[in-house]
Amino acid sequence: MNTRVIVTRYGGPQVIDVIEEPLRKPERGEIRVKVEAAGVALADIMRREGKVPLSPIPPFTPGYDAIGIVDELGEGVQKYLVGDKVAVFFNGTGGYASYVYAMDDEVVGIPAHIDSVTAVAAILNYVTAYQMLHRIAKVAEGERILIHGASGGVGTALLELGKLAKLEMYGTASLAKHSIVSQYGAMPIDYRNEDFVDALRIQAPEGMDTVFDPIGGRNYERSMKTLSKNGRFIGYGYTSILQQEDSEEWESLAGNRTTGKGNPIYLYSITSLKKERLDWFKEDVRFLLSLLEEGKINPLISYRLPLREAAHAQELLEKSISVGKVVLICE
Repeated sequence: MNTRVIVTRYGGPQVIDVIEEPLRKPERGEIRVKVEAAGVALADIMRREGKVPLSPIPPFTPGYDAIGIVDELGEGVQKYLVGDKVAVFFNGTGGYASYVYAMDDEVVGIPAHIDSVTAVAAILNYVTAYQMLHRIAKVAEGERILIHGASGGVGTALLELGKLAKLEMYGTASLAKHSIVSQYGAMPIDYRNEDFVDALRIQAPEGMDTVFDPIGGRNYERSMKTLSKNGRFIGYGYTSILQQEDSEEWESLAGNRTTGKGNPIYLYSITSLKKERLDWFKEDVRFLLSLLEEGKINPLISYRLPLREAAHAQELLEKSISVGKVVLICE
């Protein structure tokens, strides 16, 4: 039997149900994977609420990323063997399950000895962070960056990879989470009690070389005020949608390619870039897992919960209780 979490209708955490269903045979070119760990993301909550474009129509299973063992192969699959450990990446739905089905381009083989829980924390969050830093912003040693939501999953990935790249880092977070930001060598800014624009004007008057903003809404415009002459702005995630802010402003900004002062604007989506450059995605997953093997990255995981507690896992993210990654364990 396959245990699967489904969103039965748009709304709050109470609309998440757990169902049991029989396993099916993989179709041609498909792989069945017995999941060991699945990642939880803020984007899962946005889809549960139906607040992002192209949100799947309920019922659906949330989840971007999972790590597991190949359980059965469909006809024609030659790249993998039963027993191989793989990382699976979906386009936003499918990961919250004890078994998942995936085609070749959704699977990346990984070393068998890598811990599944740690590995899953390095897929969505770290690939997102790495691609924004190195594929989009093309950061250079010594550059200054601002990370909003610095204590979150992507935020801590940006901090850790930014430290490896020898960047000067600033991160917004609640006061209670400043120690998390500081441990990566970044300067924390209390977004609840400080104006980050004013704080950075004092601390780094030259401006930011790159700003990473997952907030959206009016925060975009304020973030752009912190950019240096040659600074780049990267927006992703748009968590302001969850806070019921007016989304028209970020939609308007999303249509622009430059700020009023001519700084480039990029809107990053891991699923879109994966579709355009699958070779980058697989290369970046393998590179990041090599950093994990070498002990150069250590993803921050604050909660490891059973699959059946998926509603609680999303609640931890929605209420900003967690730091780093929340992972679902499939037993």
